[in-house]
Order: sequence, then C-alpha cells, then structure tokens
Amino acid sequence: MSYINFNNAGSSFVTNQTLKIVKSYFDYENNIGGYNAENLCKKKISEFYFNTAKLINCDPTEISFLQNSTYAWNFFLNSIILKKNENVIILDNEYGSNLIGIINKRINYKISKLKKDGRVCLDDLKDKIDKKTKIIFACHIASQCGDVIEIERIGKLLKQLNKNIIFVVDACQSIGQVKIDVKKQKIDILVGSGRKYLRGPRGTGLLYVNKKIKKKISPFILDIKSCLIKKNQIFIKKKSPIFEVFEYSPALKLGLSNAIANVNKIGIEKIEKKIKNLSRFFLNDMKPFSKFTFYENSKLNVGINTFSIKGIKTQEIYEFLLKKKFLTSVSNLQTSTHYFKKKNINSVIRVSFHYYNKIEEIKKLKKCLIDLIKK
Repeated sequence: MSYINFNNAGSSFVTNQTLKIVKSYFDYENNIGGYNAENLCKKKISEFYFNTAKLINCDPTEISFLQNSTYAWNFFLNSIILKKNENVIILDNEYGSNLIGIINKRINYKISKLKKDGRVCLDDLKDKIDKKTKIIFACHIASQCGDVIEIERIGKLLKQLNKNIIFVVDACQSIGQVKIDVKKQKIDILVGSGRKYLRGPRGTGLLYVNKKIKKKISPFILDIKSCLIKKNQIFIKKKSPIFEVFEYSPALKLGLSNAIANVNKIGIEKIEKKIKNLSRFFLNDMKPFSKFTFYENSKLNVGINTFSIKGIKTQEIYEFLLKKKFLTSVSNLQTSTHYFKKKNINSVIRVSFHYYNKIEEIKKLKKCLIDLIKK
C-alpha cells in the first residue's frame, strides 16, 4: 500500500513526467559530460525563467533559480545593507527560519499583529512604520496556518505611504496554490519553494527581484557566472543573473521548469478551486466532532488545515496516521514562535491538500481520525 500524501505543504509528489525529465537528464549528463549536456540543453533549461515569469506576471530577467526557498530568502536578506538605526517589520505569522535569519543579522524588527480572524490589520501596520522602516516581510500563506494573507492590500498601502520601503513576500506555501501577480500586488521581492505546491523536485527554489530593486542590492555571493575580473577589479556582466552562481543542478532546474509549465497548463485558478473544495470537504466532515479544534478562518484558507484533538498529543496523532500510511506534519513553536504564543498552543497537526488528492482519500483519513478518538 502506497502512502497518501496530505503533507503537500511540506513536499508534494512530483508528476511522472517531471520525474522522467530529471532522471533522463542525469543519464544524459553521465553519458556525454556535465558541461556538454548543459550547453546542448541551454535553450530548454532557460525555459525555466519564461515559465516562472508567466506564472507570477514578471519579466524573465527578474527570476533566479536557487537550491531552496530558505537560501533564496537569506540570499536577499544578506544582500541588502541596513544601517544600525533602520528597522524591518514582520507579521506575527512569520516562519521560524525567516525569523532566525533576521535575529542572526541582529536586525531591529517590529511585529505587526494580524486580526483575530487572520486578516491583515492595516492600522497596526501603519502605526509600526516609521521613517527608519526599510523592509516589510509577509508570509503569503504561513506554514503553520493556512490563512491567505491579503498581500495586495499591504503592497498598495506601502506604495502610498513610502515607495522606498521594500515589500518582501514569502510565497513558499502559496505559489502553485493561489494566483500571484507581483505587479498587481506591488511585490518587490518574492521567494518560492519548488517542492511544495509547484510539485517540483526537492532542492529547488526561486527568487523574484523587481528590476528597480536590483540597484539597491549588493549580492553577498558573486562568482564567475555573473562577474569578470580585470586589473584586480570586479565587473558585473550585463544582464547577468547576479543571484545565481556557476554551480547548480540543470536536472533539477529542468524538473522545476516542467512542474511550473504544468501549473500554467492546468491553470492556477482551476488548481486553487480544486484544492479549496477538498479542504472544505474535510472541514465540513470533521467539524461536527467536538474533540477537534481547527485554527484557520474557513473564509481565508485554501488547502492547509491545522487542528488539535482534545486529550491526544499531536505527536501521537502524527505517528498514528503515519502507521496508517497518511503523510501529515506537526507544526510547533519553532515553525512560528509569535503565532503559537498568540494562540497559546504548543503544536498542531497540519494536513495540506493538492489537486491530485481525492475525496475518497479524505474519507479514509476521517475514518482513521474517528477510530483514534474512540480508542
């Protein structure tokens, strides 16, 4: 019996087509040599930029391929120069790894609280912004909670208040799940994960940097892919991908490119609708059971649902479901310190659906959960 994947917010199953492309390239590379294979497949590999640009509505030159979203996020963070008295603002749903990056750089940060229903509180955000605010960070959909943050409202507010504030969006859980339009939503920087809702291979991520913002950023890693050395001076090549380095995996890049092309082919609106329907089915089926507590606003969430069961530890729930061949995950204080403190809880079980999941699978999950509470 194969596993049923309800941990798509962690890592989706890739399509057979994507898997075949990755494997085939590795075989090809092994037969004719790495550099030769890359050179002969250059045009196909470059489709990654065009496929991604189509998905989020930007120019292909604004896209970079990186090995994961955490690396992409920290690449930007370590490439922007902040003065000692300058500050940044995060929302109280910020992902743990992102917060670690901010603390590690000893950056002054403020926390803007979301409303109790999960919506953005623009008044609180306005109050937090001052003349020294340089960046606003926002998780479009947080890892530990499936509520979709209204990033367009934040983007428009920032352009009205101060066009120099950089708006950075963590789209790891949203890209491939909901529609993203960086121009309409006024996003300056966006990071995305390949392995989650895009259904790309692990070890893939992407970074979008608005052309206008590039001038404000000094990449903390540069190598021969983007630079030339002349008379002991560094010169950046014209139109060079300054956020990429020479060494990467063309096989994984091709895999992610194919996965994104599939999203574009199916249509993000169609994917979002299917995911939302699966999520609603699960919530409606489980809410009558009083032992379950759900933490999303059903009007805001799409495919991620988190819950706890009265009297049963989350780790126990996770292990029980794993034995029954269900892939889920546990979110805790480490994934989002401020969120869990605000909710006054330590951990939750996360189930996350994708368009390839089936109603019959959710019914099986429901049966297992009911069996667990009857124990």
